[in-house]
Amino acid sequence: MKNLVAQLLTNTISRRDFVRRLVATGVTTAAATSILESVTALAQSPGAPASPDAIRLFTGTGGAHFAEQLIASGVKYIFGNSASEDAHFYEALVDRPQLQYVLTPHEGPGAAMAAGYVKASGQPAIVMEAAVVGLTNALGQMFNCWKEQTPLVFYSYRTEESMAAGRDGFEELPGQEQLTAPMTKLTWSAQAAGQIPETVRRAFKVAWTPPYGPTYMNWHSDFTEEKFTAEIIRHDQVDPRMRVRPNPTEVQRAAKLLVEARRPVLIVGDEIYKARAFDKVVQLAELLALPVTQARQVYANFPQQHPLWVGNLPGGTLASLSYPTEPDLVINIGNKLQHNSTTPIVPRKIPFIDMRNDSASIGNVMTTAAPLVADVAYGTDDLIAAVQDLLTPAVKARLAERAADVRAFGARARQLRALVSRNPNWDNSPMEADRVTYEVAQWADKDGIIVHEGGSLEISHSFEFDPRGGRELFFYYAAHLGSGVGTAAGVQLARPGKQVVLLEGDGSFIFGPTALWNMARLELPVTVVIYNNHAYGGPHNRALANLGGAGRSVDANKFVHDYLGKPDMDMSSIAKGFGVDGERAKNPVELRAALGRARRKNADGKPYLIDVEVARHGPGWADDPWVPKLTRA
Repeated sequence: MKNLVAQLLTNTISRRDFVRRLVATGVTTAAATSILESVTALAQSPGAPASPDAIRLFTGTGGAHFAEQLIASGVKYIFGNSASEDAHFYEALVDRPQLQYVLTPHEGPGAAMAAGYVKASGQPAIVMEAAVVGLTNALGQMFNCWKEQTPLVFYSYRTEESMAAGRDGFEELPGQEQLTAPMTKLTWSAQAAGQIPETVRRAFKVAWTPPYGPTYMNWHSDFTEEKFTAEIIRHDQVDPRMRVRPNPTEVQRAAKLLVEARRPVLIVGDEIYKARAFDKVVQLAELLALPVTQARQVYANFPQQHPLWVGNLPGGTLASLSYPTEPDLVINIGNKLQHNSTTPIVPRKIPFIDMRNDSASIGNVMTTAAPLVADVAYGTDDLIAAVQDLLTPAVKARLAERAADVRAFGARARQLRALVSRNPNWDNSPMEADRVTYEVAQWADKDGIIVHEGGSLEISHSFEFDPRGGRELFFYYAAHLGSGVGTAAGVQLARPGKQVVLLEGDGSFIFGPTALWNMARLELPVTVVIYNNHAYGGPHNRALANLGGAGRSVDANKFVHDYLGKPDMDMSSIAKGFGVDGERAKNPVELRAALGRARRKNADGKPYLIDVEVARHGPGWADDPWVPKLTRA
């Protein structure tokens, strides 16, 4: 009987099956019915182990169960594109104002908006698409979430009804889940209508269990209209609360390595941002006079005006770091360490301490002298305590000398970055990209949020980020283009009191402008700055590098893959089509005036787009770039 009760309460069997199976054991029908009512009452009673609203039974359609479990899972915003088979879910939203549906014109930018909201708020959200045809539009942003470890839940129904699967029906794709499996932590299809709430819970639990990542769920379209009774369970009742402390033995080993090192370097990453461990990491860096750098990530994870900051890791390899040269120890705290070559970021000969909550990736490429599988806030606390026990007067004196050296390097580097304005083309029209960035940096709020999808655009010469309350950065780490406009809209939705500025390349913008409509509709006062050189400048230069700077295309100045002019695209006109005011700027004076108008528009809750004419750079560009003439049959 215990097993039957457990199956009933977890919705593995129906109420009818519960009674039928009890009767099969010899219990009368009347007695079985009485037991059923008693179990149901117990599950709903205030005296149950959880609080009255933590676990409750709900009766309604599958769509209503979906909505009820989203509320219990802490969801506030649903980002979706219209799907007729979800009609019963839309019905359920009418009487549930705590769930707000954000209609997105295209699933890709819609998913980017949801991801931006999750990254900026730290709160759960869901993306809904129409069957496989809508899902495929969102797959690029699912890839971004996978690479960036963003805990976003994706859902789409299976367009075929449960009893009609396999008949090549309208929009049916056999093996639909195989599309998402390689880039989700979990892909799951509910096998019965009664499993909808459980499937929703599982998706959010897995997505929000470190290391974070996207999940995908679906079920047959007829499940949303089926009526049944099932449990709705609050998220805190299924959340494993995985904040792990590191192995104490490894902490002691790491502390000893750090204290004995002469030329150590600290790499920081996004787990610091997610754990809000900035002050702890700063304390560790100051305690040991550690020069601090960062490999490619979504956020800026260390205050860049700090004297121990030595700049981003150029090219993603330690060998390219200007300071310290030839480090004798590397510690990574929370960086995913994306490897883009056969050469490991940290050479084998250098002892490496790796602190992350992602145990599966530690040791995949680089050997570790001290692997610290941990929540980085807890791990840094433990490491600070262990280091303090080893600090003798002689060690402290040596650390003070190193701190002075690092500060001197940082001061020189800051002076060199300021020399960007010595560019002889500084006042030109079309504008240098560096000049555009400089003007935006001078204009932007000191605690504003910069969303960056600007291709190969370098912004470190003008922006210094401080995640502790200064300027924040949201970077397009995963590189599936078209995320910028949606991400900026989602960030603004999550942080209504903050200025949000999007730095966007023209090529990236064309991949996903539809979220401008969401900015206008929801009155999200984002300032969008388009660096418009009418070309895919990054791919142009990288392709030439792959050719070694020579070849037929170079000799003939004929490049089929990168020029976006003839006709030139007017991004401000595109924006106006989506309800967003904007203008074009061709020189610094026009740009400053446009930024002033953007601030006034933003003050009224309106987004604004500035389409800036930017000069092309790199070998092979002619004054009048070649455009192929197609031969038509």
